[in-house]
Amino acid sequence: MKIAWVKGNAKISFNRPNVFMILGVRGSGKSSLLETIGTYYLQQEHKILDLFGSRDGENLAWLRSPFAEDKKILLIKGDNTDVDCSWEVKSASNVTLWDIENHDITISSSPLYSHPRIEFEAVGRITDLVYNRLSWKKIIYMIVREAANLYYSRLKVEQSQLMAKAQEIYLLRESRHMGVAVGLDTLKFTSVDIDVRAVTDFQIFKALGLMGLPKELSWIYAFIDPAVLRNMKPHQFIILSRNSDLGLGVFKAIPWHKEERENILKELGIYVEHGEPIKEPIDRGKWHTVGDREHSQIIEAYVAGFNMTTLAKKFGRSSATIKSHIHLHDEAVEKTGFCPMCKRMKSPYAKIKVLRKSVS
Repeated sequence: MKIAWVKGNAKISFNRPNVFMILGVRGSGKSSLLETIGTYYLQQEHKILDLFGSRDGENLAWLRSPFAEDKKILLIKGDNTDVDCSWEVKSASNVTLWDIENHDITISSSPLYSHPRIEFEAVGRITDLVYNRLSWKKIIYMIVREAANLYYSRLKVEQSQLMAKAQEIYLLRESRHMGVAVGLDTLKFTSVDIDVRAVTDFQIFKALGLMGLPKELSWIYAFIDPAVLRNMKPHQFIILSRNSDLGLGVFKAIPWHKEERENILKELGIYVEHGEPIKEPIDRGKWHTVGDREHSQIIEAYVAGFNMTTLAKKFGRSSATIKSHIHLHDEAVEKTGFCPMCKRMKSPYAKIKVLRKSVS
């Protein structure tokens, strides 16, 4: 990646947790540039956390990059999805911050989830793990291939749109304290709140087509012909630093990047089977029902030796609710051979009766 500065002379350090935002029309090479930035972080022995690839799994292309030969890679999948491949795979609900910090490349890819809703919930939880990073030695470069997806994932774990937006901005603003570099891309400026743009270290423009620059950045036209901004080739870009340094850049095409019509799963030998959709709790106003995930957690905690009174406090439920779900589990196993709630969660106790004899 080479940059000729036409205004100022910024320095880009890949040993700093910078926030990059790339704007451009479809097919302008945004994802390739995000990956190129990622290769520089990997070369400095930092980490990659690649979230929200396209539905056809473009971020799985890391698995055929030169880095795949000697880097530790982790794939994150939905809880109700089976994945058979040559790489380490872990369910989203079981991933820890330790997993992300102890793998060089961690990928949460859309084809490994049965539904976008499940993916958003999973990624919301994963970014929560990043929030808990109080100290660090290696930078985590987090790739979000459509900036709006970060907001939607926060919306899945927050109680309101306002709180989701606040958490998104908080993550970007505080990312340097958590050792997290962020690479965002978007099709248009209006998809990204101005408060998000304000915390970026570098804004990068690819081919803009008919969109053009927003009014507050129209001064750039004094340095760069509008026709250049409209029609840049995929290997070209314009970069603007937070201090208004302006440069023209080029980068080499990534040979391992996924092509549009390519079946990346078949190419890599990854076999995916989605189970029955997980049933989420239903909000009844003053209370909510027990969903599949909570049910399986109750069963697993009960098997681990917790009594019903302790479980009631742990899950914020009545002892009667805890007892009812343990009985429902065993009754289902006895009648049909498995508990459907645990089966959907792929619990190891889906076919096992768990009720202790001393409990009636």
